[in-house]
Amino acid sequence: MTVVNRALVRSAERTVSVPVYSLSGEKAGEVQLPWFFSADLREDLVRRAFVHISTHTLQPKGAWKGSAAKYSVRSLGVGLGIARIARIMASGTGKSRAGGWVPSAVGGRPTHPPVPEKVIHKRLNEEERKAATVAALAFTASPEHVRKRGHRIPDGLSTPIVVEDRLESVRRTKDVVAFLRAIGLGEELERTSETGIRAGKGKRRGRRYKQRKGPLLVVAKDEGISEAASNVPGIDVVLAKDLSVLHLAPGGHPGRLTVFTVSALKELERRFGAA
Repeated sequence: MTVVNRALVRSAERTVSVPVYSLSGEKAGEVQLPWFFSADLREDLVRRAFVHISTHTLQPKGAWKGSAAKYSVRSLGVGLGIARIARIMASGTGKSRAGGWVPSAVGGRPTHPPVPEKVIHKRLNEEERKAATVAALAFTASPEHVRKRGHRIPDGLSTPIVVEDRLESVRRTKDVVAFLRAIGLGEELERTSETGIRAGKGKRRGRRYKQRKGPLLVVAKDEGISEAASNVPGIDVVLAKDLSVLHLAPGGHPGRLTVFTVSALKELERRFGAA
């Protein structure tokens, strides 16, 4: 058992079996959940990891170092009846004798600009990142936290939802919708299909509509499922090898409704180790 395993496995760990669903929504067998679905529910760890990892998408920004320094400037001094501000000495241009260089002048340097050297990417320890991913996986196995996040799941549906590997090769959107409705997620699809208009200035900044997060499909291989599910509002598809806190806890809130294929569970077990 790895360091992450020993740190997060509950003392009262027990083997949990969940049904495996076919594409028609019928039970096609059972599978034992790996150890990480019984890990401690550390919401603080998940939120911290989400904040740190999300900063890796930020782009450094800052003012150009040569801003306002394209022209030589000097002050003409007193006695001319004009302000003593530094002025551009480039004759033959439209900016001749105009103020320059100083922040108070048009075309002057920025007063307190952002600097591109600022460290905006927060670093996260590798073991802590793995532990946060394990904790986020454990939240997907808690129906209480899945419902608390706003997902609509029927009574009697075990979480996480496990489906046979044939889901990875589905190529038509209507087949994905039919499968989700067959296992009782029709109300969830209706919830994610609703779009709201954002309040405030975001409406005119390219984010007018708000989209709710729906089920997450975790697969071992993408043989057409990502393209088929791309037209279903709120649904995301991710490979098991790329699964992170960003997928399992959007906005830093764990408990996303997640659907795993049998091969995806085996891939995750190889990734995080056996109990």
